[in-house]
Amino acid sequence: MKIFSLIFALIFFLAALPIYAKLADDLNGLVGYTITASKTINRWYDDKKGNDTFEGCDHGRVIVFDDNTSLTCAEYGYQYVYRPTAIILTRKITAKGKSFYDVKMVVGNEIYDMSI
Repeated sequence: MKIFSLIFALIFFLAALPIYAKLADDLNGLVGYTITASKTINRWYDDKKGNDTFEGCDHGRVIVFDDNTSLTCAEYGYQYVYRPTAIILTRKITAKGKSFYDVKMVVGNEIYDMSI
């Protein structure tokens, strides 16, 4: 029985290893960012339509959160989730004496470039 448990644990660990490796690769690109908020996505809208489910990003799409704040998508990525949690990451960038924030939004296993 002990051997069976050991074999099961080894198989589980080896199966999960690629998932953690991908996570580390994804997080590597976020060094220097700060988690600034955790919010629930309430709805989205763009020039063509809107919906109360999250259907990913399209350039210019506005994502509205439960607290009525919003971010605008700066890239395309498809994902379909109802009222997901979004983790907002920011990094202050200063160039030529002016400061602005680079913003990322993490939903599930996807990372989106956003603008304020």
